[in-house]
Formats: sequence, C-alpha cells, structure tokens
Amino acid sequence: GRWWKEIKNKMDAHYKFIIRGFLFLLIGFFSFGSHAQNFYKEKHPKTITVQLGLGVGRFFPAPRPFNDSLIGQVMPVISFGIGKRLGSYVSLKANASFQAFGVKEYIINEMGEGIFQPFTKGISYAFDIMPIFNLLPASHHLSRSKIDFNLGIGIGYLATYSSEKITFQDKEYTFNFLKHSPYVPVRSSIDYRLDNLTDLAVEGVFFNTWIESKGPITEFEKYGNHFGQVNFIIRRFIR
Repeated sequence: GRWWKEIKNKMDAHYKFIIRGFLFLLIGFFSFGSHAQNFYKEKHPKTITVQLGLGVGRFFPAPRPFNDSLIGQVMPVISFGIGKRLGSYVSLKANASFQAFGVKEYIINEMGEGIFQPFTKGISYAFDIMPIFNLLPASHHLSRSKIDFNLGIGIGYLATYSSEKITFQDKEYTFNFLKHSPYVPVRSSIDYRLDNLTDLAVEGVFFNTWIESKGPITEFEKYGNHFGQVNFIIRRFIR
C-alpha cells in the first residue's frame, strides 16, 4: 500500500509537469506563429515545421508465463516534433513523446466474480526520427493541398518507468522497473491545411519495441510489449 501510493504520487507529478509544459509550449507556439505569419515572404518557401500533439494511447503487454489475461488501458499522450521538407514528396521528422500507460489483470475473486484489478502503471519517454512520405506533391508551402495523406517508418529509442503489483501466497508486492529498448515506429496521418502556415492532423502511431525480447531488431516480436497512439496534431511552418 505505502509503496504503491508513493509510485502513484510520482506518476501524478509526472502527468502534471507534462500537462503544464504542453500548455506553456502551446501558448508560445501560437504567439510565435502569429508573429511569423505577419512577416513571412511568399517568394521563399518555408521548409521547417514544428508541431504539438495531444492524444491517447494504449500499451499492449507481452503475455506473462501462466498469465494471458492482461488488458492495456487507454491513457494520455503528449508529443512534440520538428521537421524538414526535403522535396515535394518527402520530409524528415524527429519526434518526442510522453505516454502514460497502465495494465489491468482479469481475475476471479473470492465471490466467483470476474473483475479487473490494477497490475502495472507507468510512463514511457520515446524519441525517434523518420522520413515521412506525402501522397500529394507540394514544392512550396503555399502550394500544399487542402487535404493530404502521410506515411513514415523510422527508428527510435525509448525508456519506461513503471511499477508492477504481484500477489504471491496471499501477499501483495510492488516492484519498480526502469527499462529501455530500441523501437521501430510507424506513423500515418491525414492532414488538413488550416491556413498558409498551419496544418491540423489526425495521426495514428505504432511502436514495435524489444523491451522483453532478446531477439534482433530486424525480427517482429508478435508477443512483445508494444505501444499504440492516436494523436491530434497542430503543425506550423516557421522558416
């Protein structure tokens, strides 16, 4: 009980810090964008973008020995990114995300009822870089289509900090884990051009990780620990 409360307090502090940082950057983002839009020159194409994202994600846990009843919870995600347009069809983007995650275990209690109880709770810190390919060409930021589709695959590295509750011989134990792993991210999005410098997007993301695997990164681990996200993105051309 005491250890779980300490971990919960740490997690709550993480969430508050992330949300405050997101709001601070969002205010600065709009302030900078408004200033830039008043003075930008149409003759020179802008190729550098920054973006902020807010969404939800789910952790897909690897089955434990003798335990295949683990269910990932839907929890918040915050992301930040910067990109460079390299041509009419391709951009290079770097992205950082902070994703809360939790897992519940399905058990049968003493009354014979099926219930879900907390099993794991934590947060992941991820950074990746990837080429992004857009369906419709855009040689200039002013020639962007009203709607476009994007797809990319890259390489990244993440760290997770979590606590896990385990019951053994009617006693409950809490263990803390700090794990890290390379991952292969896949991103796809639908973009909507809001104005000359701003895009809105809905983005789907999948992280294939090797947190619990000893195999090479070239192999997909079907029963590994993976992450999924759906994010709402605001993107701005800054220079």
